[in-house]
Amino acid sequence: MAYKILKDDLTFANVNSDNPKVCFLHGWGTSGKDFNKIESHFDFITIDIPGFGKSVPFTKSFSPKSYAEYLFKLIPESVDVIVGHSFGGRIAAHLSQMQNYRKIVIIASPLIRKIKPNNGFTIFKLYKFMNKLNIISDRRLDELKNKYGSEDYRNANKVLKDTLVMAVNDDLSEILPQISSKVELIYGQEDLVVPVKVGIDSSMIIPDSQLTIIPDEGHNMLRSSAEKIIEIIKR
Repeated sequence: MAYKILKDDLTFANVNSDNPKVCFLHGWGTSGKDFNKIESHFDFITIDIPGFGKSVPFTKSFSPKSYAEYLFKLIPESVDVIVGHSFGGRIAAHLSQMQNYRKIVIIASPLIRKIKPNNGFTIFKLYKFMNKLNIISDRRLDELKNKYGSEDYRNANKVLKDTLVMAVNDDLSEILPQISSKVELIYGQEDLVVPVKVGIDSSMIIPDSQLTIIPDEGHNMLRSSAEKIIEIIKR
């Protein structure tokens, strides 16, 4: 079996079984192809999250929780393991509130939002203040956001920009203690995108969780540490 469109006629998935057991959810700005070295070891469905890969983008912005609610209707009932990398890990955590999956595997996901200290004056804070006073327009402020925002933000269209903002502000610290599924947390020791401390802190509040820290790994570990991830999913 190969890529097929799901019942919403918008979302594509790679499927190798009529009764997949594992559902893979990729990170921001990528596609299900990230799991090429992992998925074939399982009866799987690997979804291109709407807005990425082959899937048709939404016409409005979705929070990670809204993505989970949408994808829950598309994930086959046979699935009992959810594997999510980064942005997909956020969605996986929200899915855990909709069904008691046998296992949730969360890889390098920013589950807990760390509030950054107020570093005082910045030029962008001034622009935002000027926008509130109607000194500069919303359009000009958007241009400045594109200039000062992250690479992911700059590369996204308007809908996905708002989606990314909602994802960045999505703090799962209140949800994590409520997860009843077995949770495997996998973080890279050298991850500069999502610090390993996020995994450590998350493991402290998820009731049935096990944390694996992979030495010398960064954020994009799905190919370079595929064998280790396969082992963790199977155990």
